[in-house]
Amino acid sequence: MELDTVGTWVAFGLTILAYAYLGKEIPFFDTVYRVVAYLFVGVALGYGAVLAWHGVLVPRLISHLGAKEWFYVVPLLLCLILLARVRRSWRGVSRITLAFLFGVGAALAVGGALVGTLIPQVQATFASLSPAHYQARAAQEGMWAGSYVLDAVLVAVGTISSLLYFTFTTAKGATSLEKTGGRIQQVAAGFGKVFIMFTFGALFATGAISRIALLVDRVRFLIETLRPHILGL
Repeated sequence: MELDTVGTWVAFGLTILAYAYLGKEIPFFDTVYRVVAYLFVGVALGYGAVLAWHGVLVPRLISHLGAKEWFYVVPLLLCLILLARVRRSWRGVSRITLAFLFGVGAALAVGGALVGTLIPQVQATFASLSPAHYQARAAQEGMWAGSYVLDAVLVAVGTISSLLYFTFTTAKGATSLEKTGGRIQQVAAGFGKVFIMFTFGALFATGAISRIALLVDRVRFLIETLRPHILGL
C-alpha cells in the first residue's frame, strides 16, 4: 500500500473520530474526541515549529548571523530573554521582550487600522454624486450611472450615521436649536444602528458560510474516499 493511500485512510479515520464531539456527553465519545483533539494540536505545533525554523529562523536570523551581520544578535538576545519565563524568579527579565512585542504589535495594529480601514473609509465617503462622473465606467460595465451615485450615497450615509450612533451625550440646558439638532442626530443614529446591524449580520453570515464550507469539504472528502473502495463507483 502506497504512503499516500495510508495517509488518506488515516485522515479519513481521524475525520470520523472528530465527529465524536457530537456525543461528548458520553464518556467514551468524550475520550475519543480528546485524543483526536490532542493529536491535532500536537501535529499543528510540530508543523508550526518546522515552518518557524525553515521559514523564519534560518533565512531571517541564522543566515544573517552566518554572514557576520551582527545587528541580528539583538533579536536573538530578545528571543533568549523570553526563555527566562521558565523560572519564576527570572520572569521580570522576560518583560523586556514582552514590552517590545506589545509595543510593536500595538503600533502595527493602529497603523493597520488607520491605513487599511479608517483612511479608505473616509476616502470612500468623498465620492462624486454627479452621474456624469460615472458615464464612462457605466458604459464599460453596462450599468446605469445612477447606481454608482446610489452606492456613493449609501457609503456616505452609512459611515456618518454609524459614527453618530456612538454619540451618547447630550448637553444640559440646550437651546431649542440644539434640541432640534439632537433630534436630527437621534434619527441619524437610528439609521446608523440599521447599518451596524446589517454589518454584523453580514459578518456572522460570512463566518457561518466559512464553517459550512469546511464541513462540506470534509464530507466530500469522506465520500470521495469511500466511493472507489467500498461503493465501487
